[in-house]
Amino acid sequence: MKNATTAQLITLVTVLHLAAVIVFYSKQKIKSASGAYNVIDYIEVSDEGILKAPKTYEVINHIEGSDEIILTAPFRIVQIGPPRTGSTFQFQLLDAIVSLKSPDDVEIETVFVRPREWDVEEIRGKIANNTSFVIKTHFEHRSLKRLQKRGDIAVFASSTDVAPYAVYNQDRKRLEECTLCEIDRYQPLFGLTNEEVKSLKLHMDLYSSLRQCCGEQMSKYETLRLNGCDVSMYMDRSDYPKCEDKDLEKIELQFAASPIPFKPNNPEINWSKPGDCDRFNKVIASGRGFNGRDVSSCEIDGKFAGKKEYKKKRKLETVPPSDSEDTSEDTAVLTSVTSAIKRKTNRLMAPPWLSKYIQFHRSSIEEGRIKEGIRYVVYECTGEELCGGIGDRVIGMVKALYFAMCTDRVLLINAPYPVPLETILNPNLMEWNASFSENTTAIFDDMAYGKRISSRLDLVGYRLGRTNGHHSYRLSNILKSEAMRLHFESNGWSKFFGSESMFVARAFHDAFWALFNFDQNVLLRAEEMKLGSGLPQSNLPGNEVLPYVGLHHRGGDRTMFTVKKGVKAPRMSSRFVKSKETLSCYNTVKYLLFPRDGVVPAAAYVASDNADSKKMMREMDSTIHFHDEMQIFHIDWSVREGTVKKDKHNTDSIQQGVIDMMAEIVVLVDSHCLIMSKSMFSFLAYYIRGPDDQCNVSTSHCNEINVLRRSNLFAYESGDKISPELSDKTLRKRFFKARGKLRKKKHYFW
Repeated sequence: MKNATTAQLITLVTVLHLAAVIVFYSKQKIKSASGAYNVIDYIEVSDEGILKAPKTYEVINHIEGSDEIILTAPFRIVQIGPPRTGSTFQFQLLDAIVSLKSPDDVEIETVFVRPREWDVEEIRGKIANNTSFVIKTHFEHRSLKRLQKRGDIAVFASSTDVAPYAVYNQDRKRLEECTLCEIDRYQPLFGLTNEEVKSLKLHMDLYSSLRQCCGEQMSKYETLRLNGCDVSMYMDRSDYPKCEDKDLEKIELQFAASPIPFKPNNPEINWSKPGDCDRFNKVIASGRGFNGRDVSSCEIDGKFAGKKEYKKKRKLETVPPSDSEDTSEDTAVLTSVTSAIKRKTNRLMAPPWLSKYIQFHRSSIEEGRIKEGIRYVVYECTGEELCGGIGDRVIGMVKALYFAMCTDRVLLINAPYPVPLETILNPNLMEWNASFSENTTAIFDDMAYGKRISSRLDLVGYRLGRTNGHHSYRLSNILKSEAMRLHFESNGWSKFFGSESMFVARAFHDAFWALFNFDQNVLLRAEEMKLGSGLPQSNLPGNEVLPYVGLHHRGGDRTMFTVKKGVKAPRMSSRFVKSKETLSCYNTVKYLLFPRDGVVPAAAYVASDNADSKKMMREMDSTIHFHDEMQIFHIDWSVREGTVKKDKHNTDSIQQGVIDMMAEIVVLVDSHCLIMSKSMFSFLAYYIRGPDDQCNVSTSHCNEINVLRRSNLFAYESGDKISPELSDKTLRKRFFKARGKLRKKKHYFW
């Protein structure tokens, strides 16, 4: 009797539980009055009648009294997916759908956002203003899942691995088998009518033809065909575009007349208006290929047409050509840079102390000259100073910025040695190259370690002494100095002093992008290095480089030069890194981050001060790549007296060496995981790319915990021991949180 009563009680509890679930589900199904995307918790029941854990589907508006789910205006859509997974097609399709389904008077914002551009507060502002937008990004940002769960946005993914919580995950294999069939799968999500689906298919079919057959990023097969190559062996392939059978002029006119708006992307290299096909085809037929580069063979090496010619060095134009030269094509090449480097023109999310300083700096410059009476300090590298390598120089400028900030001075930079700084880095948010009085002759070693940071109120302007070296302040010293504490206190920022926002990695990153933008010559050269190195590329239109690891190997500066007798060589033994140590770290990264399905093959670009080490590493691991024809160049030792590999008076050689050096830093910055050695060269790339939501690891701290944790905060300057800025306890806690979000072994970490 007792057992029967117990069984009855269990049955009663189960029935009540199920009833509660049904009531909860019914309430959640009612459409939100605000039009926000509802979060629905579906309770699943197994065949045995056991309740499963709730699974959250962050979807969409439900039509009351119907099981149909649709997205409605205002549209707040984020498209996410790794490069070369059909992300561009999905983005263009979503943009077309949103344009089709929005009222005529509604303005729709469409934008591609890189990792360092992501600003969740800006997104929230758009949501608050009921702005319709379609945003494309290649990286999963932490805020995406949270925003969708709250019903603020709808996430679409071009890969099932990057955002499993997305409203819709596109299947790449299915997309390749039938591109236009993909549109049918969006019909129930947006409530598309049959006529609207028909219009979208026509629109996207025309778009695909123009993408594959027109522009400097056309199909590799069409590139070869226009260059007079025999492509008959490729005609049976599923991705062969059959451009020769298409009436491109008619397609252009039809697409231009499409009722669905189209927003051109990079019109210098991609189709934007009728007539572009003929123009681009003439350019390609003259011997040009991807992004305007030369085609010298009819081979397809891997996934690129005529790739062998990219090992041939292209001289960069750094001076304006004469009026008699036809430069239209060269100009197109220079403006068609596809680097993922962030050009933070006006989008840097500066902390309040940096934002206020930028305003102060701007208000102090007028017509390219500092205003009369404004106090300033000058960082110099004219050849008479021991400026150090490129990493030492840039961190010296960053230290000078924070020094100027806490002493209420405008920072000016005068760095013409061995070539003007503007050859590789241009002013971004501050005009640091403004002119100043020639009478500014006073020089003070205010960066000398142990010296009290003084405002020198008796001087309007003066020049800083040496900012690098063991006897100078480290950046961490300045950030934690009494002068900086008083500066924060006087502005009401005391709570931030000493916080993670002021850690070296973040402070350097913010300061760099406030000061600098990479010159176009550097960005173009970086793209040439990627393509010429043989890094794997996608076979989809655009032939973008697939995700790769940035690898820096420190062989020691002695390997770069032969030093004359009696000349003191640099001391580098303490900064030497064994090749086996570098390779071991790369193998750890490969195993943990690259899926084994082969969709994204493991690959690395190695930068090193030792040409022999690079060749040896490539022989040991064929997935390691580098550009064969580039100068291994040290901006300091390669132009000093006593070195014989470089002629310091050979201006062209030095200029190309400086550009190559900075371009390799860009290649490392653009990587999807950066492996750093004990060198300011690799740590400069680390600081520029930023420590947050990025895979960064040093060879001396290369283990599973540090590889899988997305935010590794290091503080390093030349000669330092590489060490994290957070305690081991905090680091381990963040690691387990990050690892919990990864799917076993097949997750695209980026």
